[in-house]
Amino acid sequence: MTNHRIESKDKTIDYFNMMTTMTKKSFFTLVVSLLSATPNAFSPSSLRPSTAATIVVTTAGLSSPKTALGMFTGIVEEMGTVVNMEDRNDMTLWDGSTGRGTELTVRGNVVMEGAYLGCSICVSGVCLTATVLDEIQGTFTVGLAPETLDKTYFRSLQSGQAVNLERASEIGGRNSGHFVQGHVDGTGTIVEKKIDGDSLRITIQVDEEHVDNIARYVVPKGFIAIDGTSLTVVDVDTERRTFSFMLVEYTQKKIIIPQKSIGEKVNLEVDVLGKYSETAMSALLPRLEALEAKVESLEKKLAAATGGRAPPVARRTAAPQATYRGYPSNQKRMINEGTPGFRENIGDQGILGGGPNASMMRPEGEVGENTEVSEGIRRVSVAPDPKMDDIGGISGNKFVRISGS
Repeated sequence: MTNHRIESKDKTIDYFNMMTTMTKKSFFTLVVSLLSATPNAFSPSSLRPSTAATIVVTTAGLSSPKTALGMFTGIVEEMGTVVNMEDRNDMTLWDGSTGRGTELTVRGNVVMEGAYLGCSICVSGVCLTATVLDEIQGTFTVGLAPETLDKTYFRSLQSGQAVNLERASEIGGRNSGHFVQGHVDGTGTIVEKKIDGDSLRITIQVDEEHVDNIARYVVPKGFIAIDGTSLTVVDVDTERRTFSFMLVEYTQKKIIIPQKSIGEKVNLEVDVLGKYSETAMSALLPRLEALEAKVESLEKKLAAATGGRAPPVARRTAAPQATYRGYPSNQKRMINEGTPGFRENIGDQGILGGGPNASMMRPEGEVGENTEVSEGIRRVSVAPDPKMDDIGGISGNKFVRISGS
């Protein structure tokens, strides 16, 4: 195995270089796809790996493996209803002990189709894991972590309240919205609702305690998930911490946001691409700042050395040169057979004024062992030229006819 590794060293390096190039190209393709916000550019799993293990759900004596996914599109499938939310002190923990936790039970129809224990369901923008399924009542139960309660308005949920529901997206399926993780960044408050034709314009003010997590990622015409609904930002007012969006007539009837009044809270999740871009730039900015500082330092030293005056520019006067047809006689130019200069007796070595083989011939005044003179005709041997050999040209002691006295 070692010998094979040594013998294949060059191939291994070539393979490594090839893979590096492919990785760069793949990364570039991915960045371009992200910046252009093309939903189908890559599968949901490429942004976030699945965190749930394979689970076997037994129904009527049959078992089928299922894998929980955790990515959504922001296209709400239905409006569900809160059945109950309660704090429990008898939650079974991983080590068998009991602890305290919060459970939320929601009734839905569409999301129950194909649901299984451990599957992810987006509830008003929050990715939650189903822990109990009641097919008879058409309900599912999820657990709410303290972080979830801190970042959302779920502490105020009441029985009978409507919530947006969406099942996790399927790999390879259509994505009519954008990539929504169900990781709420904070909350906002509805401050204005205005009718615009058949559309509804709503303005949201980011709650002050969540400004640092949200405001800088909200940009005009960018994506944002509001209560789990994929929406496009219309405009942004950074001073007021507000942004607005529009709901067309169809969407108004399919989500819960129009039902909310001014002063009510909504869950907000900014586009994750903004976070990735910021992280990437954070590694580059310190280097740029260091470079700018160095350039500034060098400029100050230069100004001190020259008394604030720009250093004189040295000028060189070139000696007159002989010319040939408008060009300096010693100037070399890259030409080919298609250029007019070639037909004007410019050699294939790019030398003006010489024949095609001038650079390979001995001077006319020299007579060597391979030179023959007879009947006023001087025959001069040419030096071998690998380029001409490759194409079956002149080489070796082949002679060319040169007119002479």
